[in-house]
Amino acid sequence: MTMKTVSRRAFLLASLSSAMLLPGIASSQTREMTMKTIAGPQGQLAGYDIKSGDGLPILFAHGDCSRATQWNRVMQLTAGGREAVAFDFRGHGASAPAADADYGYDGRADDIGAVADAFGLKRFVLVAHSGGSGAALAYAAGHADRVAGILLVDPATDPRALPKEIRDGFVRDLAGPNGGGVLSAYYTSIAGPNEDVRKQVLADAAVVDPAARAGVGKALAEWNPEPTLDAYRGPIFVLATEANDNAAALFRLRSGIGHRTVAGSGHWVMLDNPEAVAEAVNTFVSTIEAGQK
Repeated sequence: MTMKTVSRRAFLLASLSSAMLLPGIASSQTREMTMKTIAGPQGQLAGYDIKSGDGLPILFAHGDCSRATQWNRVMQLTAGGREAVAFDFRGHGASAPAADADYGYDGRADDIGAVADAFGLKRFVLVAHSGGSGAALAYAAGHADRVAGILLVDPATDPRALPKEIRDGFVRDLAGPNGGGVLSAYYTSIAGPNEDVRKQVLADAAVVDPAARAGVGKALAEWNPEPTLDAYRGPIFVLATEANDNAAALFRLRSGIGHRTVAGSGHWVMLDNPEAVAEAVNTFVSTIEAGQK
């Protein structure tokens, strides 16, 4: 790692630590969102866009067995002066299943690239939730020139901390005849106390293609995050829940990853506390922009 990289990360982390103490989100304006059907690498993808200025754009990636609409409120709160884009991964939401049945992180990274190209995003910040973090890191590892920074919202922790037999059993159950029920039970256990959030999470999971459900579970169970963390040298920030602030957290794998913990939230922080997520995103993006001047 070069001194330039270290200095830039140090600047970003110092700025974030102080800026996140600032109150509130400035605008409650509802901005127009448009939908676009994108020719993805393995099928049509549904993309969503808010255009609101020429600042550094943000591309939002949802988590496993979720969908882009979970970002709606955060997109509204972060699009002031910049473009905000979200999309449904292959086999999720309104996007088509993968023609080649590939739901690994590299395949989903190709989805990110297709969406960025379709909306003309030359350089942007990636914001990813949960298992979507693996795809975001995979994309950034191969396209560092386009990714100005990565903010991960309660990303999956390092699965290698779990015994292989537990991981293999979960993958087997997700692919089995009661895979939907297995996923619903698990998501219910981590969704938190907000009933409306839990209902939305389970409804979004219910429409995921069964092959996608099994495929993303397999990708997570086999994931080693370290190669992509090593490959991408740009700024990374993690907004974690208390449940995922543990020894296997991604920010404990590399000292250069900044983090903050959100208290009292379930796993879908952008639904439980969109203001906190938007504040973190706005601060992160603004700090990157300030460092480029």
